[in-house]
Amino acid sequence: MLTQLYEGIIKSWKEDKGFGFIQPNGGGKDVFIHIRDLKHKNYRPQQGDGICYRVIQDQNGKTRAYDAFIKGIEISHFTKKNLRPNKPLQKSNPQYQLGILPIFVIATIPFACSIFIIFRDRNLFPFFSYVLLSLSIFLIYAIDKTKAHKNKWRIPENTLHFFELLGGWPGALIAQRIMRHKNKKPSFQKVFWIIVTTHITAWIGVIFFANNLKHLFKP
Repeated sequence: MLTQLYEGIIKSWKEDKGFGFIQPNGGGKDVFIHIRDLKHKNYRPQQGDGICYRVIQDQNGKTRAYDAFIKGIEISHFTKKNLRPNKPLQKSNPQYQLGILPIFVIATIPFACSIFIIFRDRNLFPFFSYVLLSLSIFLIYAIDKTKAHKNKWRIPENTLHFFELLGGWPGALIAQRIMRHKNKKPSFQKVFWIIVTTHITAWIGVIFFANNLKHLFKP
């Protein structure tokens, strides 16, 4: 008889040792998970991955996860049929699966707009600000990813969002795609895409309406 199926998030994962810990959605102590107890053969868990799992006690009386699978990662039809989860599996957010081309197009929007401003207003500041901040946030993501693997003290999410808001979000977007870092945590992604939308909306205003406003208020 199958035991209850739980849901949680990969809190930490040690790739070199093949194990990590799950933070249950309902709260409580973190649950140990080993790579052999995952249903995926060709996927390596990442911090922040949503996961479904069952629990069992080993010979030492310690609780660990087994019969586990990562949300949004394909598993066999036979495995899906026999899992019989207690509640429907959540579909992965489409924004997590953006291809390389859409990411490239979105990331180049502020640079294209900045180049337009260079020719229109002879203002180099926006372009170089986006370049420097994007390179900086890319490096920060890399450092945070390394800290996650080594289970060390992490860079606060508010710090990441602060650099993204200043103008580093194109570099963050590329880092998320290349490093597969911070791209599956709904709360983080919600704030991130609000920042992206805010920047793009602001550029639309600058490009299409700034001159009209100048003429409107010109004496």
